[in-house]
Amino acid sequence: MSVFGYRSLIWKVDFPYQDKLVGYITDYSRRFWQGSTDHRGVPGKGCVWGVAYKLPVGKEEEVKTYLDFREKGGYRTITVIFYPKGPSTKPFSVLLYIGTCDNPNYLGPAPLEDIAEQIFNAAGPSGRNAEYLFELANSVRNLVPEMQMNIFSLWKN
Repeated sequence: MSVFGYRSLIWKVDFPYQDKLVGYITDYSRRFWQGSTDHRGVPGKGCVWGVAYKLPVGKEEEVKTYLDFREKGGYRTITVIFYPKGPSTKPFSVLLYIGTCDNPNYLGPAPLEDIAEQIFNAAGPSGRNAEYLFELANSVRNLVPEMQMNIFSLWKN
């Protein structure tokens, strides 16, 4: 079993994994539309870069139980196809944690400035949302330096 990390699972990897690959999924967009009592994602057009983590054999259910708790607050899981950045590995299925519009923490679209202000002012048990945004932006920039996206626009605000 592999899990796709596209937000904090890129930079806050606090679970065991056997291997990791940089790549992307299609038909989704990284958004900051999910509120949470712990942290701050949704289907859309485009592709989302991140990391696929192959979970250790025999520990899949243990890690998934941990991630189900960590990604609580409006996230559900679906299986999607992951496309590795390098051409030497074929696409494969990964588990994706995604915030959907039918959960109580869904905030929906908003002007970039409003989202930036909310992120700047919000904090929870997992820390300040500004730190979350900075860590995510730095991680994406290091993984896929050629990629430009709304994370960097939020960072500037």
